[in-house]
Amino acid sequence: MKIIHEPAESALTQSNAAAGNAGRRPEHETLAKLRTAMKAGGYDALVALSQDNVTYTAGFLVPSHATNRFRRTIAVLAGDRFGTQIVVNVEELQAKARSRFDDVRAYNQFTQQPADVLADALIEAGVAEGRIAIELDFIPAADFLILRKRLPNAKFEPCADLFFNARMIKTDEEIGILRRGGVVTERVIYDVLKQIKVGMTEVDVARQIVDQMIAAGSAQFKYRVGSGVNSSVTNCGTTNKRIEAGDVIRIEVLGDFDNYRSNVTRTAVAGKPTERQKDIWGKLIRARELCKTMLRPGVPVADVYKAYVATCRESGIEPTLKFLGHGIGQTIHEEPYITDTRTIVFEPNITFTMEPLYMLPGEMGFHAEDMYVITERGFDSITGTICSNDELIEVG
Repeated sequence: MKIIHEPAESALTQSNAAAGNAGRRPEHETLAKLRTAMKAGGYDALVALSQDNVTYTAGFLVPSHATNRFRRTIAVLAGDRFGTQIVVNVEELQAKARSRFDDVRAYNQFTQQPADVLADALIEAGVAEGRIAIELDFIPAADFLILRKRLPNAKFEPCADLFFNARMIKTDEEIGILRRGGVVTERVIYDVLKQIKVGMTEVDVARQIVDQMIAAGSAQFKYRVGSGVNSSVTNCGTTNKRIEAGDVIRIEVLGDFDNYRSNVTRTAVAGKPTERQKDIWGKLIRARELCKTMLRPGVPVADVYKAYVATCRESGIEPTLKFLGHGIGQTIHEEPYITDTRTIVFEPNITFTMEPLYMLPGEMGFHAEDMYVITERGFDSITGTICSNDELIEVG
């Protein structure tokens, strides 16, 4: 995967430069960035259909997009000026009020096919025979058949990497939202940990997380609470199991703030940790701290992962996950994944998590996760100062 830097225009792109929305407001920087990436890849149009990429492009989440798979929401960029968002008619007024696009086109889900509306827009933009980057990994087959019939001479090509590359380098506005969400999430976990007592159930703990996250302004979020043997399940559910003395307790909260995510995990022990628990935890944190010394522009993410694995193995533990962390933004898991299968090199304004994790199946599990951002000279911790997990947290 390569990071796109320099724009390059195709002849068709130049020919349709006059198409689109004259007299509109200045284009939002995210739309401008995507348009530059589109042209750099030699594409004449870019079409987003997935919830995360449409929300990233248009700047807001269309409610129907998240809840009704029969209602399509589509964002289209073409040439130098053309841009439109296609929504079901019940969302038209909200889209016109909140979208980054001046041109919002609504369709009737009972009498129209959204793929036909998309085809009409691409024809209007002058790209009916062009290279169209589209989410082939998401578009329903029925819609794609309509597009192929309506635009038989177009070349439809996948655009997953284009969106991942664009979304990976955050704007200052995006980083601000991620910082706010990370701090709020860490504060909630800190406050909830102080309330945990032996005899409480995992659900009791979850109720406190839910109340505090909603009060903090995050309604669409997820959480996991696992104690004792449940803590050894990587993506554990939250049950009515009661917390017992000596239990390892894992709390993970995945927040949602203005359509950007937070991801913070803390590991605690009900009472005093055993020497074995402290030994395992020390090995994980030692590996994490070594990796922090490598967080700066120019460092390949694969090198960080390899250093993590080597340090863990030298200590006698084998990491449970095949990655150390992941990018974070519109979704919890974005590029860059910090693993040895990626060729990505750290750049300023890349936001990500590191989450050293070690599971002893059927016994207990250990997991610390924090959010970071690469800066011009190194990195900054978005979370990790309010509720430090350098040592196992004692609760109860």
